[in-house]
Amino acid sequence: MRAQLRARLVFLIGALCVFPLVSSAQQLTLSGTVRDTSGVVPGATVVLSAGGNEVSTVMTDQAGAYRFTGLTAGSYEVSFVMRGFETAVRNVNLGPDTRPVDVVLTVGRVSTTLTVTASAGKATASRLPVANTDVPAQVSSIPQELMRQQSVNTVGEALRNASGVQAVRWYGAYEQYTIRGFFDDDRDSFNTMLVDGMRMGGNRYSTQTNSIQSVEVLKGPSSVLYGRGAVGGAINVIRKKPQATRAYDFSYRGGRFNTHQVAAGATGPIGDTDRFLYRFDGGYEASAGWRDAGADRLNIAPSLTWLMNENARLTVHQNFNRDRFDGDGGVPFNIIDLPSYTPDLRFSIPQDNVLVEDSQTQLLFNGNVSPRWEFRNAFLVQRTSDRYFVTEGVYGDPENNEVFREPLDFHHIRRPIQNQAELLGRVEGFGLHNLLFGYEYQRDKYRTEVTAGDDPDCVCGYWWITIAPMNITTLEETQGPLDIETVARTTFVNDQINAYYFQDQMDVLPKLKINVGARVDDYTRRVDRTGGLPFTPQAVDQTAFSYRGGFVYEPRSDQQFYFGTSSSFTPVTTIPPDGSPLDPSTARNYEVGHRWQGWNGRVDTSIAGYFITRNNLTVQETVTTVTQIGEQTSRGVDLDINADLGGQTHLILNYGYARARFGEADDLTGLTPRFVPANNLNLWLRKDWASGLNAGFGARYLGKQFVDDDNTAEIDGYTIFSGAVGYRTNRWEWTLNAENLFDKDDYFLPGHFSNLVFPGQPINVTSTIRLKY
Repeated sequence: MRAQLRARLVFLIGALCVFPLVSSAQQLTLSGTVRDTSGVVPGATVVLSAGGNEVSTVMTDQAGAYRFTGLTAGSYEVSFVMRGFETAVRNVNLGPDTRPVDVVLTVGRVSTTLTVTASAGKATASRLPVANTDVPAQVSSIPQELMRQQSVNTVGEALRNASGVQAVRWYGAYEQYTIRGFFDDDRDSFNTMLVDGMRMGGNRYSTQTNSIQSVEVLKGPSSVLYGRGAVGGAINVIRKKPQATRAYDFSYRGGRFNTHQVAAGATGPIGDTDRFLYRFDGGYEASAGWRDAGADRLNIAPSLTWLMNENARLTVHQNFNRDRFDGDGGVPFNIIDLPSYTPDLRFSIPQDNVLVEDSQTQLLFNGNVSPRWEFRNAFLVQRTSDRYFVTEGVYGDPENNEVFREPLDFHHIRRPIQNQAELLGRVEGFGLHNLLFGYEYQRDKYRTEVTAGDDPDCVCGYWWITIAPMNITTLEETQGPLDIETVARTTFVNDQINAYYFQDQMDVLPKLKINVGARVDDYTRRVDRTGGLPFTPQAVDQTAFSYRGGFVYEPRSDQQFYFGTSSSFTPVTTIPPDGSPLDPSTARNYEVGHRWQGWNGRVDTSIAGYFITRNNLTVQETVTTVTQIGEQTSRGVDLDINADLGGQTHLILNYGYARARFGEADDLTGLTPRFVPANNLNLWLRKDWASGLNAGFGARYLGKQFVDDDNTAEIDGYTIFSGAVGYRTNRWEWTLNAENLFDKDDYFLPGHFSNLVFPGQPINVTSTIRLKY
C-alpha cells in the first residue's frame, strides 16, 4: 500500500501542534473557496453528492475554504448553501488534475434563520459542523446586514428581531434579557451570553455591534452545550473573522441626542502571503442620550488567522471595550400621573457614573487528526473593571411632591478564564454519526469593592439615610458630594467548573436524524470577605448532569418536523446562615417544531411549541436569609417567518407567546413572574429598487407585564413603529432611520425594582453613510 506521511503531529492546548494525515495514492481531494461580492463566506454548507446520493457535507472555514478528502475518481455534484444567498450548484468530473472549485454566491434576502452559522466549525445549535435544520431545537439569527438596515448599535436592539425575546437596559448601562418567560436579574443565571460559543463573564454591557457578524439565540435549556444557566436560551455573539480577500469599510452615523458614531473595518492577507490573514474593526460612539443619560463607547477588535498548513489553523482575537455611561435611575411608578410629571425628568445624583473597561483575548485552534477526525481548542481570558455608582432606588412621595433617592456603588474586578478542548469525528455504523467529545474548564475569579455607604447595618456601598430628596417641580439639586473612593469592604469570589460532555448527531435514515448529548459539571464556589460586618467564609460544591435528546424527520427536502427535550442547571451561590446546603436549580424542556423552506426557497418559517419547568427557586426572605420553593413553568409558541415576496421585497416577522406561572411556591403560586410579557411581535418589511433606492418599515408590539412577582404593579403594552429610506451602490450606501416613527411618548420599560420604571425614548432619527471597497 502506497501511503505518505504529509504532516507531523503537533497539538495545541496552550501550545501549537501539527497533525499527521495519512493518505492513499488512490484517494483524491476536492477543495475550493466560497465568496460573495465583498469577501469570503465562512459557515456556508457545501454538500457533495454522487448518483443522487449525498456523499459528504462540510462547512467553509474562517477563510471561506472547504475540503473533501478520501474521494475516488468520478462525477460529482457540489451544492453551496447559505441562508441569505442564492444556492449555487457545480458539476465536477473528479480526477488527479482537477483544479479547485471556487464559487461566488449571489446575495439573496436577509435571513434571521441561517442554516449554519459557525465559529471555527461550531454551530450555535450543536457545536458541530451540521446545519441548524438538522438539530431538534430552534435558533434565531440576526445578521450584520439586518442590523445595518435598522441602524442598530447594541446587542439588545438587535435582539428585537428574535421571537420570544425581550431586552431592556437598566440604569443606562446594563442589558437584561427575557427569553421564553425566564428573566435574568443577575448576570447569566438563566440566559447565557456567549462570544463565539464561549461564556462572557460579568454584567451585560451595552457593547457596540461594529465588530459583530451576527447574533444568534438558541432557545430553551442548553446546559449540555454551554454549562450553567442557559434556561430560557443562550445568546451567541459571532464576531467578524479575517478573510482572504482584501476589503475595507468606513461609516459615520449621526442623529438626535447629539449622537455621533464612527466605525471602520479592514481585512485581507498580510503582505503577499496567503498564510496570514488579518482583520481590524474599530468604533467609537458618543451621545448626550435620552433623559441626559449620555454615554461614550469605544471598541477596538483586531484579529489574526494563521493558516499553518492545509490541516491546521490558529486564530487570535483581541477585543477591547471602554464604555462610560452617565447612568439613569428611572422614575418612581407612583408619580407618572402627577401634573408636573414629564418623561424627561431625571432624579440621578450628579456623581452617577458607570465606567467599564473590558478586554477579551481568545485563541481558536483547529487541526485535522485524520480525514474524519478533528481536534480543536478554544481559550479565552477576560480582564474587566466595572466601576459603578448609580441612583438605583427612586421612591415617589406624591403628597409632598418629592422623590427620595438611594444610590449604590461597587467596583467589580473580574479575571475569568476558560478553555474548551474538543474532539470531533464522523463514523459509520447504524447510519452516519457526527461525534463530539469535550472537556471545559472555567474559572471566574473576581473581587468586589464597595464603600461603607451610610447604613450602619449594611456597610455595603448603599446610601439612603443622608441623601437629600429632590423636589419634582423645581428639580433643584441639594445633594453634596459623597465619598465613593474609600473602600470599606471587599468580597473575594472564586468560581470553578470542570465539565465533560458528549454529543452524537446521527443520520440514521435519509429522512431521519437523531441528536443525543450529555454533560457533567462539577461546580465549586469559594467566598471570603474583608471589612464590613462579621462574615463567615462560604464554600459551595455541586455536581449537575444535563442531557439533550430528540429527532428531526424530513418528509420532503423543504420541511422538517422535530421533537426535542433538554435540561439545564443553575448552581445556588448563596448559603443560608445555618450553613445548610441548597440544591442546584434545574430545568427541563419539551419542544415540538416545524420548519419549512417553501416557494423554491423564497420563504423560511420556523414554529416551535415548548413547555419548560424550572424547580428549586431561590427567594430572598430577609437581607441575610434565603430559602428554596416550588417551581416556575413557561409554555408558549415562537414563530419566525422570513419571506421573499417578489419584486425585491422582503419580510421578516416573528412572534412569541409565553405563559409563565409559579407553582408550589407558597404565596406566589399561580402568579406570573415579573418581566414576562405574554405577547411580543416584530415586523420588518424592506423594498429595494434597481436604481439603488430602498425603504424599510418596522413595527414592534410588546404586551403588558408585571414589574413584581406579587403582581401588584403592571405596565401597559405598547406598539412602536420604525422606518428607513436609503440608497445603495457597490461602493457606498446612505440610510436615514427613524425609531419610534410616530413619536409615542406614553410608554414605559420595566425597572429593577417594582416601584420604578424607565420612560420610553421618543422619536430618534439617525443618518448613516458607509463606504466600502
